[in-house]
Amino acid sequence: MHSIRLPLRLFVLSFGAALIAACSSTPTANLSLGSPILSLPSIQQSQFSAPGAQFRIPALVAVNTKTGALESWPVSPFGGNNPRPFSNPLVNGSGGMAGDGRVVAITSSPNVVIYNIDTKHLRRLPDPFGTPIDIAIDKNETLYAVNIASNSSNVAVYAAGASNPTELMCAPLQTGEAIAVDNEGDVFINGYPHTGNAGVFEIRHGQSDCKQLNNLNTEPGYVAGIAVDPKTDDLVVLDDPDLCAGGIEGRMTIYHKPYSKKTAKSVVIGQNCTGGMRLNADSSIVYAIDQDVSGSYSYILQRSYPDGRSMGAYFGGAAGGFTTIPNTLPN
Repeated sequence: MHSIRLPLRLFVLSFGAALIAACSSTPTANLSLGSPILSLPSIQQSQFSAPGAQFRIPALVAVNTKTGALESWPVSPFGGNNPRPFSNPLVNGSGGMAGDGRVVAITSSPNVVIYNIDTKHLRRLPDPFGTPIDIAIDKNETLYAVNIASNSSNVAVYAAGASNPTELMCAPLQTGEAIAVDNEGDVFINGYPHTGNAGVFEIRHGQSDCKQLNNLNTEPGYVAGIAVDPKTDDLVVLDDPDLCAGGIEGRMTIYHKPYSKKTAKSVVIGQNCTGGMRLNADSSIVYAIDQDVSGSYSYILQRSYPDGRSMGAYFGGAAGGFTTIPNTLPN
């Protein structure tokens, strides 16, 4: 039985018991403020109001795991310092975050939290299937939250306009940690099976069965993140092969379709113990959370995509789940 690794959980959760895209181009997906994700019928409007802070677009937005409030850094070619808080506390800790235009979705057990940055409205979607860990949004604005449940992981699926989820099962997967969805609506989960090494599990669109993609490179260490490039449909997997012990960490592997070892290209983007990954809207930058050697503080790395060239980092906050504004669906 796999234990839940502490370093990654510190990045994305502070609920006690229990992963975690910025650009200068315009998103290609339909991200209008009238989209169904903003008009879920049975979710009450929040009484929270932001303190009036504004931030420049493009921005890197994260949940501060110590305060539960949102904070942002203006995106620059070299990173930045001292993020600016711009909301009241929204969540108890932070799991994963995904963005749809000026709206963010955050996993915060026992809910999925929807927050409109412009209107300051907060909505909570109940997740009855387990503890939500990470979240993705597809091109149709359907939400997918990967859960840790009693014996295996599952996915809570919130169709656009729905306030309660349906469930996708993934019995072979004991602990799912990161989730992504591709242009066709196929769901990918990076996590730990009941036996064997960590890896990627797929639920094909319209199907209910879950299978591990055994033709990918093995992940002998820690799971660290997963994404799909909206421009190319490439699958992007992040892992820590040397178990955050001073070797190779933050290995980013990109798979072209059909996903297999033959199409894989890897580059190291991490430093000490990397977890969580998001692409920016034009897929030219990849972001990932890392921490110092002692694990006393975290920061968000900025690297060019797909080559992984260093572009600095963002310091000064306590980032858990994060995304970028603007972004592109799916993310």
